[in-house]
Amino acid sequence: MVTTTATPARQSMLPLLLTLARPKDWVKNALMAAPLLFGARLFEPAALAQVGLAMAAFCLAASAGYIFNDLRDLECDRLHPLKRQRPLASGALSPRLGIALAIAMMLGAVGQGFMLGSAFSAVLLLYLSLTVLYSFSLKHLVILDVLAIGAFYVLRVVAGSIAAGVPASDWLLIATGLLAVFIGLCKRRHELLLLGGDAGLHRGVLGQYSERFLDPAISLTTSTALITYLLYAMSAETIEKFGSRGMLAGAPFVLYGLLRYLHLVYSEGHGGSPTELMITDPGVVAAATGFALVCAFVVYA
Repeated sequence: MVTTTATPARQSMLPLLLTLARPKDWVKNALMAAPLLFGARLFEPAALAQVGLAMAAFCLAASAGYIFNDLRDLECDRLHPLKRQRPLASGALSPRLGIALAIAMMLGAVGQGFMLGSAFSAVLLLYLSLTVLYSFSLKHLVILDVLAIGAFYVLRVVAGSIAAGVPASDWLLIATGLLAVFIGLCKRRHELLLLGGDAGLHRGVLGQYSERFLDPAISLTTSTALITYLLYAMSAETIEKFGSRGMLAGAPFVLYGLLRYLHLVYSEGHGGSPTELMITDPGVVAAATGFALVCAFVVYA
């Protein structure tokens, strides 16, 4: 009887552990391959392997960060209409098990990082340190919380460039940071509308945001991100590097992708799960695919 009941229990725990690790959010680490694309090393097996290992390390690091964040917000998440369904908040998994999994993933990420060299390890450790700082401090500071989100994405690109052996473009880093801040602001707006007058009770920093602030802030980051890409596409450095103004052909896809995302946030009430929108919405997927194809054609043709 003991054997027959223990096996299903262990089997049912696996989906909960996977949910806790949030593997669907690992798609964010695909951004680490951007230096491969723009550095014309996308079809080099050795570079691909290095970036693949780097992405694996960041997947473990990101999951550890998500778990620590859930542990830190355990009581608040239990009052949230959506987050209360998470494994820790719902009580399906114990906090002790969550701590053990987070530590194991963090150690795995660090071990993987040391295999990729000291420079990559330094960036990974900076990412992990920022994760802990975000969970315990930065996420409670208005504006700094979304700037920290931007820093997470920038560090991903820097780590990818180190793994690929391609210098990180200043334009790519700036555009990445702006887009990440834009997404973070949209997420704050969604949370504010979802929770209404109780937003500040769920998370203190939400009480310091307002639609009156978020709407122009979103508009500012949207326009700045688009202008940054246009300046990059028209810069003498880019034209000399690729031999044409071909990168301008990617601008319509960038503009459509931003406008489509804004439509989903403002007209359809989305924005709470940016990762889900990026991989499930046909418009956003089409914009990203079209942009990637244009860039690949310009770089390799």
